[in-house]
Amino acid sequence: MRKIKTTSLHSVLLKSFFCILLFALCLFLALATIITFSRLKLNTENLLDRSLTIGWQEYNHFFVQENAFLEALASAEGTRTLLQSQDQQSKIIRIMQEKKKHDFWAIINSNRAILATNLEPGQKLPNDLTQFAESILQNGEPTSTSEVFKLGEMTAFPPELVQQTHVAIIENSSQKSQHYLPYTLVQLTGVPVKDTANRTIGCLIGGQIVNNNTSIPRSYSTIVPNSYLSIGVQGVRVVANIKGPQTLDFVGMKQSQPLREATRKGNRYNGSAQIEINEIHLVAAEPILNSKGKVVAALSVGVPSHGLTTIKRDAFFSLLLCLLLCSGIALIGASIITSKVSLPITAWSRLAQEISDAKTITKEHISKLEEVKESRISEINNLHNSFQGMTTTLYQKSKEANAYLEQLEQDRVALQFLTEQLQDANSKLELRVSDRTRELEKAVKELKALNHIKNQFLANMSHELRTPLHSIIGFSEMLYDGLYGALNQTQKDYVAIVLDSAKHLLQIIEDILDISCIESDKITIEKQKISIIDIINSVVTIMRPQAKDNNLELIIKIPEKLPQILADPIRIKQVLSNLLSNATKFTTEGGTITIEAFRKGDEIGVSVTDTGIGIKEEHQKNIFNEFYQCEDPYKRLFQGVGLGLPLSKKLIELHNGRIQLESTYGVGTKISFYLPVSEGVQ
Repeated sequence: MRKIKTTSLHSVLLKSFFCILLFALCLFLALATIITFSRLKLNTENLLDRSLTIGWQEYNHFFVQENAFLEALASAEGTRTLLQSQDQQSKIIRIMQEKKKHDFWAIINSNRAILATNLEPGQKLPNDLTQFAESILQNGEPTSTSEVFKLGEMTAFPPELVQQTHVAIIENSSQKSQHYLPYTLVQLTGVPVKDTANRTIGCLIGGQIVNNNTSIPRSYSTIVPNSYLSIGVQGVRVVANIKGPQTLDFVGMKQSQPLREATRKGNRYNGSAQIEINEIHLVAAEPILNSKGKVVAALSVGVPSHGLTTIKRDAFFSLLLCLLLCSGIALIGASIITSKVSLPITAWSRLAQEISDAKTITKEHISKLEEVKESRISEINNLHNSFQGMTTTLYQKSKEANAYLEQLEQDRVALQFLTEQLQDANSKLELRVSDRTRELEKAVKELKALNHIKNQFLANMSHELRTPLHSIIGFSEMLYDGLYGALNQTQKDYVAIVLDSAKHLLQIIEDILDISCIESDKITIEKQKISIIDIINSVVTIMRPQAKDNNLELIIKIPEKLPQILADPIRIKQVLSNLLSNATKFTTEGGTITIEAFRKGDEIGVSVTDTGIGIKEEHQKNIFNEFYQCEDPYKRLFQGVGLGLPLSKKLIELHNGRIQLESTYGVGTKISFYLPVSEGVQ
């Protein structure tokens, strides 16, 4: 046997303790790093959320102030007088001209005519501005929105305002293009003016050009230090106060592609953007929508990431230094602990080796075991006591073991004898099982033969009975119709009873013959493309007079279009006739019978629902069994032998369909059958 290389217990414990402590410290470092970085990320996201909220407040500051100014002006009596008298020297016009917070303004009457404005007279206004004024006059409500004007539409704006809108597109951080962004982002606020009868007689409009407007980002950065704001139109920044190590002006530079894609779709963007080669900003952006909900621009805020990177690096190295220091302390502590733990165990190991070499236990071995010092560790001390007790009793146990081995040998002989008896009993049992199996197989064959004889008998009897029944029905009809002489009313009633009874008996014989053919696999199903709607209409035409005679309401619910199915039309009519006959039979006068066709997945379903007497729950599980009757045979009120539903079920199953019953006693019954829609049949 190959000798295994061993090591001392002290070394094993030392390595184990150190590895465990080192693993715990590494796990602590990983968890601390994850928690620290997660908290930093969460704080950063919270900062961006707060910053974005403040950014929106600063962007909407114009709307709030301008709306309050215009509403105060609209409620003044002088404004209504101006709109009604068109006085160009009105004090209201001077107030609008002296207002510095808006870049352009207009006073428009109810006829859509501009009474006063700081725009060029006689020039066409931008379409969005005209539509904005139109919506205020129509709705009669204050409105604020952001819109984008094309530069070509701003012919009515003064040259200094048009010059303010120019944003040169910057292709890279060091070169400005000679091309200008052909769009201008403006903020519009409008307030309706109403007369004493609360009718809208005009509106006041004020607007601010956002392109190159430094007040919004400057005010924002004052509130949120070390955070920057920018506004982009068509992916190009028209307002920005971003600070980078090289570029001083970011107005005209393009926003990042992911940010443009997210805001263009109306979504919020959280991510980062590279401002310079070594400058990354953490960014949050949301789209700016106009009054119609269309995205016209994007407002974004961001903070430089270099401070966050420094915090992460410092936190990581601090945790790593703590790990190294704790590892050294753990190594020293593990060495001291393992020394105290391993000493008594080493002494037991030497004594156990001596006992193993001697192959017997003596009093000297027990004395040496008593000389080993007890440990202060309770588990090791318990192990010492257990080892000492085991050594003392081992000799006594060896004698008991010998006696036990002798008893085992006796038990083995007895067990062998019992095993032989069990094998003999198993052999006899197998013979009895084999005989019983043969008897069961013989009984099954006899039952199959009897079932075949029964089916043959039913088929022959049904065939033999149909011929005389046809004669009875034929002659009864001729007598009833008076072909051989007129009958009095009593004779005619009796002949009618004979005719109805013969027809009922013929239907029973036909059902018995069909069931016999199905069970003998002699029935033929001739499938063809059929419309279930045509089948229902055909059967309803036949059954409607019977329902009318019983004073029953017949309701048809069929959709306009249903796919055709592959089925035997005669058999499907037979099934539907059976269901309608049962519904008519078991529904009292004044009741309702509903026939409904529908599609359910890959199946066409037809249901017949009545408001009749219903079926008790204990009878429902046997209702599709042949010759089963729910009524007491001595108290029967309805004709039938219980073949209609079993035959219908078998015919539907021959079409790979299914039939189901839903009934509540005293409320009514619903029977539905489902036929598959074959592939290629529409």
